[in-house]
Amino acid sequence: MILNRLGNKQKIAKEIQKHFPSHVIYMEPFFGAGGMYFNKPKAKYNFLNDRDSDVYNLFRQLIDNKDELVGLIETVPITERQFKEWAKGKRENTNALNALRFLILSNYGLYGKSNTMKISPSNPRKIILDRIDATIDYITDAYFFNADFRDFFRKCDYGDDKDRCFCYADPPYLGTDDNYSHSFKEQDSFDLFNTLQFSGVKFAMSEFDNPFILEQAKERNLNVIVIGERKNLMNRRTEILVTNYQKELTLFD
Repeated sequence: MILNRLGNKQKIAKEIQKHFPSHVIYMEPFFGAGGMYFNKPKAKYNFLNDRDSDVYNLFRQLIDNKDELVGLIETVPITERQFKEWAKGKRENTNALNALRFLILSNYGLYGKSNTMKISPSNPRKIILDRIDATIDYITDAYFFNADFRDFFRKCDYGDDKDRCFCYADPPYLGTDDNYSHSFKEQDSFDLFNTLQFSGVKFAMSEFDNPFILEQAKERNLNVIVIGERKNLMNRRTEILVTNYQKELTLFD
């Protein structure tokens, strides 16, 4: 995986996966950095989505335009001046350059944010280049969408295979400050619950133990699994997983 973003599930992916049901078709409406997808066994069919056009463009460029993007990563100088211009919103005139811009803001930003360039002995450029081939291999045959989560489910065609389908949702957490371009309000969370339930597939949703989320889970007779405590300098919160199924022991049929 080649993106570094706040809320990335890479560190707790294995713990969350313990609660995933067996599945052949995998759906993820909030792909982000792919912290879950790149750290789980790959399903036979994968439907991935992110509303953020920068996320979508990056992965499309990796699939469709790898050589040009790799060339830019290898040769374009990374300066603090350039970083600040991109952080202020400057866009480039090609999809490949905008993919580079997004990669740099993500990987050179302090704590995964794009407002301050970090100074570190690590070499983000080398790390990105070392991981590109594995990243491409994992996403090449996936179906990738750039849509609101409400529209994403209408685009997915899983036919009569709902019983073999599983959706993992990792939305922007309600009531938190984040670096996503689209924060969530209570109505968004309410709509997500409805969309997941009406889809007819097994689903799991990551969230904090926000009172509104817990109330919705209770009213809808859903399961709430405590994953663990997440803490930073400002506060501590409990990470939960909301599911519409009971825990199963295997990940794949």
